Amino acid sequence: MIRRGRGGVSQLLEPIAQIGWSGGNRLAIPNDESTRVEFDEGNLLSLSRFPRPDRRERHAVAAIGVNWSRFDPTGWDAHLTIGQVLREKSDLEFTTTSGLAGTSSDFLLAGQIKTAQGLSLTGRGLFDDNFQFAKAELRGDWDFTRGRLGGSYVWLDADPAEDRTQAVSEIALDGDYRINRQWTASADWRFDVADDRAASAGLGLTYNNECVSVDLSVNRRYSTSTSVEPSTNIGFNIGLRGFAASNGTERYVRSCRN
Repeated sequence: MIRRGRGGVSQLLEPIAQIGWSGGNRLAIPNDESTRVEFDEGNLLSLSRFPRPDRRERHAVAAIGVNWSRFDPTGWDAHLTIGQVLREKSDLEFTTTSGLAGTSSDFLLAGQIKTAQGLSLTGRGLFDDNFQFAKAELRGDWDFTRGRLGGSYVWLDADPAEDRTQAVSEIALDGDYRINRQWTASADWRFDVADDRAASAGLGLTYNNECVSVDLSVNRRYSTSTSVEPSTNIGFNIGLRGFAASNGTERYVRSCRN
């Protein structure tokens, strides 16, 4: 269903549904590659949500949900997805926090907002009937003329099957600033909310011209473990760019001569 408004703004409401069935029996091989399953809007309508072929979903499975989108010619766009997976038989290979355990999965909620000013906000989460979240992630970015600033928050509930004996709650900030055509500064910082301490921090400085690329970085990793000491790493890298080298969105057309 499409609704059009003033100024060329349009909204799209799209119900989604799928019924699938996979026969056969699972091979008696170890689960080496599908130990971490991510349930998101990208695989809501997949026949198997395991990341690798050493595990496949079997029996009858249904997926239901709805997509909502808003499109604005001026650049204010929004997208929202909510869905759930229903299955004939539960699959014991799915962990508790995968959101896919049992015959009824957790509810998937994912959304995104973008503006013409370079701001974007993306979120995704899995919650049960009691609104208890198993996983949640929120990411925000601001792209401006001379750089970028971003931040994220991640929540992962405790799950021994995924080698997490306690919940993970982290905040991360990162960004870069283009000082001039050749010099770019960058920084990142990560904070462990669950342990109430900084986890890591880093600074970087990059110089680029048509002949050479020079990177200098300093990274500090903090730790409270008795077996792992805090460490500081300093990196220095020089790369030759050659002639008419291209780097990301920039292109240097002058040649490098002796």
